[in-house]
Amino acid sequence: MTTPAKLKFTIYQGATFSERWQRLLCDYEIELRNGVLVSKTTGAPVPDADLTPEDYTGCTARLQARPEIGSPYVLFELTTENGGISLDAEGNVQIDQSAAQTALMKYGIDPVNGSWTDCIGQMEVVRPSGAVDRQYEITFILSQEGTV
Repeated sequence: MTTPAKLKFTIYQGATFSERWQRLLCDYEIELRNGVLVSKTTGAPVPDADLTPEDYTGCTARLQARPEIGSPYVLFELTTENGGISLDAEGNVQIDQSAAQTALMKYGIDPVNGSWTDCIGQMEVVRPSGAVDRQYEITFILSQEGTV
């Protein structure tokens, strides 16, 4: 079992939102310290030769953003099916929302009516075998649009 990586992104209401990163695998436990991947055991930097991109061939992914984990209110949903998430064989993950989509986001603190200032989503990857991995826990901050 892999512990989900924690990420944090700001969505600028009314602007295109696009984030891309690469998931790399290693045969031993590693962690990010001060922006450097190091061995959890030794603290030594991880050589590039020890890292392999995850192969997402045939995988799908899904994420539901909610005010908090367990909330019944889904603020937005990103999936490979709706074009909000893209995966590839080189371990690249991309999440996208158009300017029109982010313009529809309601800024405020009333999840019952769909407004929010920050939320959390757990991104799950579904393997061709049907196995599900929760790989990311992403906090989203909504920056209110002032120019319309």
